[in-house]
Amino acid sequence: MKKMMKSLLAIVTASSVFSFTSLSNTSVEVQAQEDRVQIDFLNGFTGGDGAFMKQITDGFNESQDQYFINEVQEVDHYVQYVTGDFDLVVMHGTNLATYRADGLIQDVTPFLDEAGLSMDDFHPVSEDIVGFEDGTFGVPLDIHPLTTFYNKEFVEEAPENYEDLVSINEEVSAINENLYALGIPDTGLVEFYILTIAAQNGVDLDGGGYLNFAQQEMADALMIYHDMIYTENISPAGLGLDGEFQTFMSDAENDAAQSVVALTGPWYYQAVSDTYGENLGIGQIPVLGNEQAIYGNSHNISVSSNVQDDETKAGISAFFEYLYTPENLIHWAESGQAPLHNDTMALVEERQEELPLSYQNQLQFDNYVAAPQVYQFGEQIRYMNETVFGRIVREEGLTVEDLMVELEMATQQAQEIGSTGSVE
Repeated sequence: MKKMMKSLLAIVTASSVFSFTSLSNTSVEVQAQEDRVQIDFLNGFTGGDGAFMKQITDGFNESQDQYFINEVQEVDHYVQYVTGDFDLVVMHGTNLATYRADGLIQDVTPFLDEAGLSMDDFHPVSEDIVGFEDGTFGVPLDIHPLTTFYNKEFVEEAPENYEDLVSINEEVSAINENLYALGIPDTGLVEFYILTIAAQNGVDLDGGGYLNFAQQEMADALMIYHDMIYTENISPAGLGLDGEFQTFMSDAENDAAQSVVALTGPWYYQAVSDTYGENLGIGQIPVLGNEQAIYGNSHNISVSSNVQDDETKAGISAFFEYLYTPENLIHWAESGQAPLHNDTMALVEERQEELPLSYQNQLQFDNYVAAPQVYQFGEQIRYMNETVFGRIVREEGLTVEDLMVELEMATQQAQEIGSTGSVE
């Protein structure tokens, strides 16, 4: 049975890297909570959202005196998880298949049952993210899809389709030759761009354990980004890392390429809000392909396969019951994230004026397409992210035939990686 409390030494040993702040905070918490069952909760919320999750875990700790959530926020939290000793861990949706196949996480269904929850309490797309044949391997927390930010000085409302972007581009380029409708990055969020355009063109990338990019329909879909740069001139070329965000934050009056629309990550909300203030608009991703669809990664809370004793299990269930209460989980929406919990989504809708980012993103859930559940997803898509997409947006003379060669190479590498594990 797990000890009622781990000593500070054991906690430090369980993690190969610990900040001085983490050590100090953990030391105080351990000493103050000696009579509670400690649950070690690891996540990577080291940005602005971390304070909002801490508000939730602090609230749980203050709400009762039987359990104590020891929350640890680390940049390399996946490394920490594998080498350390934690009970709960935040998993991106694309990592669940790998950690499940490697036996590092367990089915959360019993914990949901004990907490009085079920998958019916979450948006239906959640099942595509956390559900497997042998169980549910994460409790859905949020989806963070691409978000549309736009400059109301030049754009009255969010573009709905490709044609709107062409029209916007014609209007703003006539004002200043340095103004563009949007920017397409060379690197950064290109995974989101790749999977969104695949979804919008009905391309199924699931090859049965590997990502199958070598499809004519996929090549045609990806060439849309190429044409947006070199045919329509909607975006400047060669924008580099996070180019979609950097161009939106630029100033055309200083002879820099500036975009008036950004298809980017919701985590940039604070930065763009500080810059544009009341001129910032928020919308859904436009249809660049044949139909409305959106991809984004997700945060989910998984339970370590090492958790076996009844006290810890009961504490985890109690935490889930607390977390998935709208008045508590709404704090996660206040961070800019978009929770998947139905009752919390309803509360976000009620408060949409003060939570515009969360509200706009949850409106995209009905059109969400999850990534295929494959082993080592990040490695399988690496060649696409690091090589193929760069060629699409940097090489004006790239042909569909050239691209097919690259897609075949990407698929071959994905097959080789996928064969090293199983998610059946």
